[in-house]
Amino acid sequence: MISFDNRLKSLKDRRQGSRERALIENNLSIFDSIDVRTKERYEELSESAPIKYAIGAMAAVDCRSTQISIDEGERVATTLLNMLSTSGISAEKEIQGSVALDIHIEGHSDVDMLVLKSDIVTVQNPKIDATQYSTPKDNRPMVEIIKELRQQSEVKLTSRYYQANVDCTGNKSIAISGGSLKRKVDIVPACWYHSHDYQLTGEKHHKGVNIYHKGEHKLIGNQPFLHIKRVNDKDLLYSGNLKKVIRLMKNLIADMPDYKKRIAKSLTSYDVTAIGYDMGEQLTCPSYLSLALVEKLRAHLSLLVDLAALRNLLEVPDGSRKVFDSEDKVEALKILHREVTDLATSIYKSLNPYSLDSYNSNQLLQKQIFI
Repeated sequence: MISFDNRLKSLKDRRQGSRERALIENNLSIFDSIDVRTKERYEELSESAPIKYAIGAMAAVDCRSTQISIDEGERVATTLLNMLSTSGISAEKEIQGSVALDIHIEGHSDVDMLVLKSDIVTVQNPKIDATQYSTPKDNRPMVEIIKELRQQSEVKLTSRYYQANVDCTGNKSIAISGGSLKRKVDIVPACWYHSHDYQLTGEKHHKGVNIYHKGEHKLIGNQPFLHIKRVNDKDLLYSGNLKKVIRLMKNLIADMPDYKKRIAKSLTSYDVTAIGYDMGEQLTCPSYLSLALVEKLRAHLSLLVDLAALRNLLEVPDGSRKVFDSEDKVEALKILHREVTDLATSIYKSLNPYSLDSYNSNQLLQKQIFI
């Protein structure tokens, strides 16, 4: 069985940084015996380690840490936009990814910032209303225009953040870390894509993006704002329970031993989000019955493991692709299912230490936790 005492320590370090890091940030000696990190509410529960872990793993990271990540991403992107403008390149910025959705699991999370050409777009043909669009001044193929945006971004960021590590080897993003930065920031050069839906509605969530892939010299379509809207809408519908199960799965994967994690990480953040999104009405439960989400997730994963037909229908929230498009992901699903099952079983055993039953789902469905 899993040692949830050890996993609680990993969870704490991930959410707030290590004790040693906290001491250094507060100008204290690493030899001091104190722990200056804030005690979170899940840590103060008079419950077993498995229950504390489950509640903590479902909780959002401290909003102050999240805001620092957002602010750093905005700061770096704004600096880049100003530098690009001096070279005659018009661009704008947008945040995307787990931090934007508040489903990140680390206090010192990386933040993804799209940097998009603002004076030219790609449009889905046939245009709904051709009068909305004028002939662009730049007649190059869009892939060449965004390649230039990527190249100029690399030059500008390397020059500006010379004390930081500016990693330009990534195919989709430029990663900046260290130096004066409080967080790692990923800059993703791209252009807007006006789909038929966007041309009809003008709604931001229908606005797509085409991201430049450096290695293959091509543009890859994505719909980050539709993804964000659909996840946020469903999470609101189920009183925050969707994001709770997403964070739970992501934390379980992060805390797996390496031999399991190597396989489990075949499931991307989008994939894990899709699994939670697919739970639908199973996400219904009051906040004081949060442990019921562990059992409901276990049951849902069990169905996906056992029923290939159901598994093969599952799509990411924006509907752009199937989740289980490789056997590696099916193996990852099985490992995740076993981890959630171990968590559920550990919670049951902590509630019923003398029971002869190996597991009874009703105990998790009915256990009240007030936090």
